[in-house]
Amino acid sequence: MLDRAAHLITRGFEILIVISLAVMGVLVFGNVVLRYAFNSGIAISEELSRLLFVWLIFLGAVLASAYRIHIGFDSLQQALSPRWRRVLQICNGVLILIGCAIFIVGGWDQTLINLGNSYPVMGISYAWLYGVALVFGIALIFPVCNNLRRAIRGTDEGLTEDLSGRIEALAERMEHDADARSSSDKPARHAAGPGDRP
Repeated sequence: MLDRAAHLITRGFEILIVISLAVMGVLVFGNVVLRYAFNSGIAISEELSRLLFVWLIFLGAVLASAYRIHIGFDSLQQALSPRWRRVLQICNGVLILIGCAIFIVGGWDQTLINLGNSYPVMGISYAWLYGVALVFGIALIFPVCNNLRRAIRGTDEGLTEDLSGRIEALAERMEHDADARSSSDKPARHAAGPGDRP
């Protein structure tokens, strides 16, 4: 169930990030063109782009946790045995869950405090800005619990995999796929018989 929930959350966040980037690109580029070519502009461009950027950062952090691609120092865990490495992963997960609880409580408080404050141009509540902490705290629980479950069960291969190792494995797989495609595209060569010209 946790795998399914984590997959749905990551897929939804990927879609939201793509939409946010597209809207930000259109707003910023359109504003620059309008400002220099027509001495005009999109009034909500700056405020909406800033709001979307904050959401994009927090949603991206959840995705990075789900795909286990956060930057980290792994010198200690590489020096430990698999058992103690698993203990370290569990402690790390518990600390992140505590951080999630802090984000949820703080995000809820800030959202309530800023319900009455509005953006000057857009006119929407500042709760949309501070509410991202609440969404982040709740959403991060799912990939962290998924990683914790894998560490407790001992199916934690890949949880501490080095990013350079992942890149090398992906490059080898892409090279293998390219070789397989090129060999299937070549016409089959038949063995030269006695009557064939060299």
